[in-house]
Amino acid sequence: MQPNYAAVIELAKTAGAAILEIYNRSEYTVVEKSDDSPLTEADLAAHDIISKGLPEILNVPVISEESSAPDQSERASWKQFWLVDPLDGTKEFIDRHGEFTVNIALIEEGQPVFGLIYAPVTDECYYGGNGKAFCKIGDEPAIAIKASNPNVQIGEFNRIRVLGSKRHGTDELNRLCDKLEERVASVERIAVGSALKLAFLASGQGEVYPRFGNVSEWDIAAGHAILRCVGGDILSLQYESLRYGNKPSMIVPGFFALGQIEFDWRTLLLA
Repeated sequence: MQPNYAAVIELAKTAGAAILEIYNRSEYTVVEKSDDSPLTEADLAAHDIISKGLPEILNVPVISEESSAPDQSERASWKQFWLVDPLDGTKEFIDRHGEFTVNIALIEEGQPVFGLIYAPVTDECYYGGNGKAFCKIGDEPAIAIKASNPNVQIGEFNRIRVLGSKRHGTDELNRLCDKLEERVASVERIAVGSALKLAFLASGQGEVYPRFGNVSEWDIAAGHAILRCVGGDILSLQYESLRYGNKPSMIVPGFFALGQIEFDWRTLLLA
């Protein structure tokens, strides 16, 4: 069952408004979580709004970054659940870069079937389900989005656009870019914060997003759902499918996010 898209967008915008109210203050509280990552008042405000609002849209369990995930045995009995990162890109929030998002996904039988990524600063909302994906900016009508065709980028522009984090550059990523330069085309590296990388990939602003460090399932589930609507996917570093909520840990040890799965990425990424 798909949720009411308009209701989820409105909820994300309400959470986004609460985030911006705190973002625009001269001071706010920041503490460190047990994993040394930062937690702000904005994370908690957005969590409270979303975790209360989602069951009113579709009454299934909610897992949020800012709440304790139930044991695997309990999660395994759920046919559907919401998977939420109330404020993805907390460090970008703290540094006032503006590239932070609200991420909301609906998981069914371990697969992301609906996803929404909302950027409060720019009022951009990317969302998708049932094989269709859209971008809605402010009060403008939503427009359909589609992924970039790597063959066109290579043939017409002699380039592959590789999306990556502003904070997590790695030797593995550098080696992959060197390999793409050698075998395919010039590499244009685009550094973006938070889940916006996945939103940009789904909307044709890049071709591939490799990640060689750990992330959590709530970081990528919304973008994964949107990517699937435009012919893309997120695969493990072994080029295998991902499932959500069915492992003891909700950590994903790296991945390849692809705008178009039909392109022969396997040869390039695994060789």
